[in-house]
This record gives sequence, C-alpha cells and structure tokens, in this order.
Amino acid sequence: MLTVDNQIDPTTGTVRLKAVFPNTDGRLFPSQFVNAHLRLEVKRGATVVPTAAIQQSAQGTFVYVVKSDHSATVRPVKVGVTEGDNAAIDSGVSPEEMVVVDGADRLREGIQVALQGAGGGAPVARRGP
Repeated sequence: MLTVDNQIDPTTGTVRLKAVFPNTDGRLFPSQFVNAHLRLEVKRGATVVPTAAIQQSAQGTFVYVVKSDHSATVRPVKVGVTEGDNAAIDSGVSPEEMVVVDGADRLREGIQVALQGAGGGAPVARRGP
C-alpha cells in the first residue's frame, strides 16, 4: 500500500487507495477501478449465524433459539462483524445451538418450531454455518 486518500466518496462509500505490485501478466492498467477486500483481522472460533436469523426490537438485537423440545426462545445477542449473508455473534448464542432463519416474524416465546429443509413454509431452524 502506497497511499490512502483521506476522503470517502459519499455517493459510493469508496475510498481511493494507491498500491504498487507486480502486474506481470498485464491484466490491470493504470487508473483501472477494482474492488478489493482488505482483511484486517481473522476471528478464530467465532460463532457465525445467517443474517436472516438476526431480529431487531425496542430492547435490542435478538435471535430465536430452538430448544431441545423444539420450542423457540428469544435470546438477546451482541452482533459482531457482518459480511455478506453471515454475522459473527460476540455473545448470546453458542455454536451448538440452532437458530431460526425463516419465519421469525410468526414466532413468539415458547411456540413449537418445525425443523425443515430450505424452502418450507413454516419456520426453519438451522445451525449457523
């Protein structure tokens, strides 16, 4: 990395970077626009759930966890980094637990959940990826 611009383009949310690297195959040309992902940190052992499982309420962020008797319970969570369709959960859910990813709008505390594969009409519970 050679330089980082100190302004963010408000229309695109992008920042300009200048880097120097070998371009031996000639695929890139000067001033070409590219999308790049900069990995700042790797969180090992993070609990990850689909973003579809995360719900918002006046009390904060929560997920529905499926208990062993197949009933749903509300669990407050602290959401960490979100990337694409997945979100890291900093606290509130353990990796062994199942969360509801579809049909959460029809759930209440204690209601029975039907475990199904993707594409069903009833709430779906699945383990985080």
